[in-house]
Amino acid sequence: KEFYNFGFGVEFDAGSFADSTFKYGGVRYLVNYPLPGPLYDRTSRMFPTFNMAIPDQFRADIFIKEIKEKYLDKKMELPSVLTLQLLNDHGAGERLNAGFGFHQSYMADNDLALGRVVEFLSHTEYWKNMLIVVTEDDAQGGRDHIDAHRSILMLISPYAKRNAVDHTHASFGSIFKTFWKILRIPSLNQFDEGASSLQSCFTNQPDFTPYNALPVDKRIFDPVKALTPLHEKFDWEAVIQSPKLDDPEEMKKDMDED
Repeated sequence: KEFYNFGFGVEFDAGSFADSTFKYGGVRYLVNYPLPGPLYDRTSRMFPTFNMAIPDQFRADIFIKEIKEKYLDKKMELPSVLTLQLLNDHGAGERLNAGFGFHQSYMADNDLALGRVVEFLSHTEYWKNMLIVVTEDDAQGGRDHIDAHRSILMLISPYAKRNAVDHTHASFGSIFKTFWKILRIPSLNQFDEGASSLQSCFTNQPDFTPYNALPVDKRIFDPVKALTPLHEKFDWEAVIQSPKLDDPEEMKKDMDED
């Protein structure tokens, strides 16, 4: 089973912000965690990694462009698994001139990018056999009203029940278990094997209707102002000065306010 990766586990070269390839790479850390060879060989070199100054619209652009060129135009075989990170729901500081007037603007950017990706994929020939799984790496963008450990999980597929809410107690193990069952490969460990099943989310009566992304409220997020790194007026100083991720002082401030 083949796979291809957009943004997960990407290693960073120690280097200068002036490097011309930085427009695609996101942040450049001085600490480098080398990727395993199989992942490195199957990772997009064009996809921007973790940096809140780069809009998710650009990440969606690159994903759509690469999928279209490789698998739709050149008719290469689509891998069984594609992994994609859309990162801006992490949130950052307001940047009004860049279309991010509020903290919530980053979530709106993220939602629009996800909608565009789902719209694109659901209009391809692969849709009839596709499952898109959407979740977060953590729930820090907004605590759940019942348990702060809870986060979102969305299943998007012709075979996923539409307009349905499932109350199965699921976990990342449940997601992996679903992957392995679909791909017909054994569980990797006891956590995958023992995880709850997501089978109640599916139906044997598929609905092949494609999805269409809804436009964003430009009062919250303006994609026209959210320039991509390829734009001649892109603000590189904003990238360099991008807010620290998980800054302890900011965490203390948030806790004091709460």
